Amino acid sequence: MSSASTEADQLPSGTLRELVRVALPLMLSSGTQSLMNATDRVMLAGCSEDALAAVTPASMLYWSVVCIPMGVVLYANTFISQYEGAGKPERMLSAFWQSCWLAMATGLLLLALLPLTRPLLAMTGHAPAVAEFEAQYFNTLCAGSPVALVAIACSCWFSGQRRTGVVMLVSMQAVIWNFAVDYLLVYGIGPFPELGIRGAAIATVSARCTELVCYLVLLRQDAISRKLPFRAECRLDRELLYRYLRFGLPNGLHFFVDNSGFAAFLLLVGRISSTALAATNIAFSINGLIFVPLLGFGTAIQTLVGHHMGAGQIALARRTTWQAAGLGILWTGGTGLLLVLFPQAALQPFFFFSSDAGASIAPLAAQAEVLLQFVAVYSVFDALAVVFSSALRGAGDTVFPMLLTFACSWLVMVLPAWLATEHFDRQLRWLWLAASANIIIAGLLMMLRYRAGAWQSIRVIESSEKSVP
Repeated sequence: MSSASTEADQLPSGTLRELVRVALPLMLSSGTQSLMNATDRVMLAGCSEDALAAVTPASMLYWSVVCIPMGVVLYANTFISQYEGAGKPERMLSAFWQSCWLAMATGLLLLALLPLTRPLLAMTGHAPAVAEFEAQYFNTLCAGSPVALVAIACSCWFSGQRRTGVVMLVSMQAVIWNFAVDYLLVYGIGPFPELGIRGAAIATVSARCTELVCYLVLLRQDAISRKLPFRAECRLDRELLYRYLRFGLPNGLHFFVDNSGFAAFLLLVGRISSTALAATNIAFSINGLIFVPLLGFGTAIQTLVGHHMGAGQIALARRTTWQAAGLGILWTGGTGLLLVLFPQAALQPFFFFSSDAGASIAPLAAQAEVLLQFVAVYSVFDALAVVFSSALRGAGDTVFPMLLTFACSWLVMVLPAWLATEHFDRQLRWLWLAASANIIIAGLLMMLRYRAGAWQSIRVIESSEKSVP
């Protein structure tokens, strides 16, 4: 085995130490993604309220269309981790290449959406200026999706082997790059043009390009130092690709129904007023600082559960999951308490670039402060949803999380929100109550599904000779 793999194998299996060592770099990595998203919003807060109101719906719409291929590509993490646990390095390589081919193909297909953006956004009922900003931001991100998806596939090679420090370092350089380019292009500093919201999207795409370059360099070094036959395993494997799609497609649809549900929710909030939409965008951005690290935490859980399942160590998979649930509640409970005690401190960065010449920010800040109370409550249940859905997906139970997320997102959140905007008094609090109910119910039902134990009999990869303790 390689030195990198030996270090991973020396982690004490099924312990809190293993979980923290694998999860912390991924949490920091996902935290950098939330910082990139928040950077766009902070920068655009100094441009106009229309730009600030547009950035989150456009971002959510982009993730709604890219998340199916992204979710499928990301499931390479489970295949690689299970093959590593089963001691099958050649199958790890083959799974990696299937994810790369899918990433390139689906990324190019997304380019077909570019001509449809403005006609579709015109149907949302948003103000024309907001809709135009949304189109600019969405189209730029969509044009960069092939690069972003291939970079995700490359990251799975490292995260699936529990080499999560590599993913963290690559993500950190990307967020630094994004921040610098964001500032230059949004405000037109020095020789750079002032591009506003389009500049923010270009900065994000350019950061994805730097991620891909870094991963390609690291993969080449990996191939040389570990003498891995990357090229020999690059062919399409129909049987593996079929199983990949069988488990990965529900994983992608899980991301889709979740993201599209929140995108629809934001479009409904936009019907109330631009101030309500901007306040919701700010609250979701702050929520992202809590939630997005949980996504990295979930990837670590999925990796470790997959590794233990591949090795036939179901008891260790169970232990890891319950330890993760405790840490997730600790993280979201602590950060939620800070939002309750210090809401203005959390809001201050979003008004740092605002000038006195603009519209008064007092009503916007007041609404956003109220919404943070919702965030503080539902974040704990968000942790339960992430932890147990990640454990289920790491074991191969990808259909149930997708169906449950669909039911909660659209029946518990979107439908009541639509009824509130169409037939009631259009108060923002009713929409946020529906969003909170969605997360609370999903978290509790994910936990019950995990406790039922059906995931223990699912097999993602070929049978291993290792026995279950």
